[in-house]
Amino acid sequence: MNNVQLITDAALGALDLDDVRSFADINGQAPDLAIALHQRYGVQIDVLCVDSDGRFIEPDPQARDGYLSAVRDAGIEDDAVVFVTNRKALKPYDVLASLNGFGVRGKVQKLKRILGRGLHSESRLVMEIRKGSGSYPFLNTYGSCNTLPIETAQGNRVAVMSVEPQDDPVDEPAGEWSKVAVELAGNEGFFSDLGEHSFLFIQRSDTLVVTFDNLDIAMTKRDDRRPWGFSFIEAQGWSMLGVMAKGWTWFRGDEVSQKFIELRDSGFFAKFKRVVFYGASMGGYAAAAYSAAAPGSTVFAISPQSTLDKSIVPWEMRYKKAWSRDFSGPFGDASISSQAAKDVHIMFDPYVRPDAAHAARYTGDNVTFWRCPLLGHRLGSSLSQMGALQTIARKAIAGDLTAHEFHGLLRARHTFPRFQRELANLALDRGHPALAKQVCRHILRQRDDVYFRRMLKRLA
Repeated sequence: MNNVQLITDAALGALDLDDVRSFADINGQAPDLAIALHQRYGVQIDVLCVDSDGRFIEPDPQARDGYLSAVRDAGIEDDAVVFVTNRKALKPYDVLASLNGFGVRGKVQKLKRILGRGLHSESRLVMEIRKGSGSYPFLNTYGSCNTLPIETAQGNRVAVMSVEPQDDPVDEPAGEWSKVAVELAGNEGFFSDLGEHSFLFIQRSDTLVVTFDNLDIAMTKRDDRRPWGFSFIEAQGWSMLGVMAKGWTWFRGDEVSQKFIELRDSGFFAKFKRVVFYGASMGGYAAAAYSAAAPGSTVFAISPQSTLDKSIVPWEMRYKKAWSRDFSGPFGDASISSQAAKDVHIMFDPYVRPDAAHAARYTGDNVTFWRCPLLGHRLGSSLSQMGALQTIARKAIAGDLTAHEFHGLLRARHTFPRFQRELANLALDRGHPALAKQVCRHILRQRDDVYFRRMLKRLA
């Protein structure tokens, strides 16, 4: 395998995205990555044509023809590539790439013209970095960088920058949240603002569901400005304790641990006949970790981490923002603290390697694994789009989810576009092009789909 292919494979593995719908190649220096993303996700390839100051220009005809020739050789049609020569056409992208350009041969600060409009809250930037270029301080103003364990032929490093909230998030969402939370709590509940984290309790019934969410997402991405799972829990008539974090904290703070200990020691959890800890990803970790405050509770965790302590999980290369957090103490390692729960339900995609590795660390006799193949790390979103999440969650929380019912609900993935794409790509990855063709033909008999038409044409 050549160096370019190694870099492409390493970058793909570090993106930590379940779906990529838009890609920008800055000055067309990453055709191999563009080809790989198009083949896996069917993305449109935008080549951003800019000068050394980041101003848009017309592309060099020879370079343009060379780029198109490279993608044609991979079976990609010309109409999948757009050369962007005007800043007005610049849009937010899921993935951007800057190889052999800014940060290597040009001033990285000139990228500001592009990143200001080209990034959204979950964007990734794949960037080649020359030592001493000043790239890291610049990129750290947008998010955190994961440097890949590989060098280019020129001895440069390649990093994947993930857009994340800054260390000092804007206070406005927190102020607005306080107003919303106090009103939701009413006279029978409570709201505790602990600074970086907050607790909202809403009294309804003798079943309590404890959820964990990112305040920035709740206040800026949801029209109702409610914690994750709020409407679902409200519809069941259950009580709710919503724990909110200002940013990607993984709920690691002394104030969080102390609050859960206070609630435990005051008999708060003992008042309920049933206590359920419910969350996804960062919230899934917290659900499993803090369930130790209510022994005998139920945990329903979607794609949870077990810990981000690098001495325990050195293979976890995601979530660099939280690596410096303290994961020690009684609530630190969720795979251990969750052993005090009555039932622990872990939902994960076994094809997402780090998620499967975290799941494997949950070894208690109280653990039930619910495998959701080819639905990705954000499988909560996938299951929700399939119309299956609420039924699965309701039955798991009630304690009567059976394997037969679960797999029956999961059959809806057979018509889910993400699953279909991943199934075809898995066949290719495992050296079965004939099976990939069969998947393409099956989908095309159901509907006209440009992604599968192009894949079938490449495989013909």
